[in-house]
Amino acid sequence: NNNKTSPETSGMSLRQVAAKLLNNECTKTKPYMGIYFTQPTLGKAKCSICGNTISMGADVKKKMNTSNLWSHLKSHHPLKYHEAIKKKDEMATKVFQPQQPTVVQLFDAQRKWGNNDPKSKNFDKLITEMMATENQPFTMVADSGFRRLMEHAEPRYSLKSEKYYRTTVLEDIYEKVQHIQDLVSSKDKEPFLSFTSDCWSGDTESLMSLTCHFIDEKWERKQVVLNIKAMAGSHTGEYISEMFLAMLEQWNIQAERVFLVLRDSGANMVKGLKLAEVTDLSCSAHTLQLVINEGIASQRAIVDIIAKLKHCTTHFNHSILAKQRLQKIQSDLGLPQHAILQDVPTRWNSSLHMMQRMLEQKRALNVYSGENGKFTTLSADQWKLVSNVIDTLAPFEEITLEMSQSDSSISCIIPSIAVLKMILRAEGPSTRGIKTLRQTMLQRLERRFAKMEDSKILVLSTLLDPRYEANVLSEASRDTLQRWTQEEHSLFCPKIHTSKPEMYKEWLLRKTGNPLEWWQNNATRFNLLAPIARKFLSAPPSSVPSERLFSEVGNIYTTKRRWLTGENAERLCFLHYNLPLLKWEFVMFNCTIFFTNVHIYRLLYFLCCI
Repeated sequence: NNNKTSPETSGMSLRQVAAKLLNNECTKTKPYMGIYFTQPTLGKAKCSICGNTISMGADVKKKMNTSNLWSHLKSHHPLKYHEAIKKKDEMATKVFQPQQPTVVQLFDAQRKWGNNDPKSKNFDKLITEMMATENQPFTMVADSGFRRLMEHAEPRYSLKSEKYYRTTVLEDIYEKVQHIQDLVSSKDKEPFLSFTSDCWSGDTESLMSLTCHFIDEKWERKQVVLNIKAMAGSHTGEYISEMFLAMLEQWNIQAERVFLVLRDSGANMVKGLKLAEVTDLSCSAHTLQLVINEGIASQRAIVDIIAKLKHCTTHFNHSILAKQRLQKIQSDLGLPQHAILQDVPTRWNSSLHMMQRMLEQKRALNVYSGENGKFTTLSADQWKLVSNVIDTLAPFEEITLEMSQSDSSISCIIPSIAVLKMILRAEGPSTRGIKTLRQTMLQRLERRFAKMEDSKILVLSTLLDPRYEANVLSEASRDTLQRWTQEEHSLFCPKIHTSKPEMYKEWLLRKTGNPLEWWQNNATRFNLLAPIARKFLSAPPSSVPSERLFSEVGNIYTTKRRWLTGENAERLCFLHYNLPLLKWEFVMFNCTIFFTNVHIYRLLYFLCCI
């Protein structure tokens, strides 16, 4: 379309040109004919269906046509003929689509969109969503690189000020996304909900989080971020209780619907949830961390070894020459060229990872120590202790990671603690030299989890999980099991009385199996226990989901957003997690106008052609 008139179409009207395009008897303009015919020689076509050869009218390319081909299809292959007609119609439709811009489109391509134009608002929304989900600062819209990108991608869109995205658009998206309330507000749909809550303090703000957990009617585990609220007052138990109840009220969640709240062991959190009069439980992962820290601190030899290993990591972290020499030694010895890991005081498993890496690189460290008189490594006996400590702590890390997974349930607590007790009671070559550590850990484990089998929540959740057998419980807990089950039945089905559930005798799922999938397949068989299972398997075993929020908050409060208000930090974190949960499906404005205009342009073009 270079606006030059060809000899074939000179003097023809637009309508005649369109007809010529539609009926041009040249196989080049009819690629759909190539599905049914091949052209072995000029002027001849071979049917791909029956193999017959059909004349195309002439052996000169400009004079060839497809009339005989159509006749052959119609006479010998009627089904394929109708199929070809359909493909022809589809191509005819494409002919009427604009091949070059109309006058209206040319003007639109040059004109900037107004701020209230739906297309402009859509870009506003997408940019703000990107800031929320990718932890980008609002000031990004003023960056020259971003402005250049947007000017090239869509010159009709005008970037707004940083304040516009931070206030107007962010608030609008936040309000729209809050219809996530539909997931948690229906008491009939989800009668019981579990929660995790935690507190976090930054340079300028303190925040309190609330995540909601439940199992829906399809037996899918759901996690919803409800709040990351700015804390204005002192973090007392009374203030935390007030904030917690206010957050529930904001989401129209009655306190009696709260099944369980997972929290850390801080005295203010314990007191706050007690004042709120809700059932709560300490984070199991935190409790295990306390057990490990107390065990390590109980044996002086282990404390000294860890201190010496920390000194080694500091040596390599502060000297690039030391790192390079160690890499050369690793290469010569055929060892993995892994860096020496640093211990992080707030994470006990970082000490475990440091010891594992040091033990892996023991030979390289010994060689380096022999070359460098200022650097000393461990003795043979100390290396043996390190190996034994690793063997003791590794199962704790495995269970802690299991408790921290997004699909884990409180049903794993009793079996996991039972396994750890068995490990700590066992004796063998790997326990030599660290008996004090192991005995202390066993004592602390028994003391901190002493009342777990007195908890109806923990016992019933364990028995409602088809992966675990009843023998993980003590005889006393098994005796009270039937009474607790009947109590729960009376809540859901007050007019029904049941005997001891037969299901406990027949089920057992592999440890790696999915308990919710099992319940989805067996809910109709155990219809009285199914609603109880949805309730008791909903709670996570730790408050890690809330902690993960604050890891994200740390990313939100970057150097460029250090002075972000608590309110906007809450909104950004809320959107960061819940936009993907909603699959980005929420209504900001009506896009019908945009699509209608496109259809109008096509209609105008069609009318011009006829």
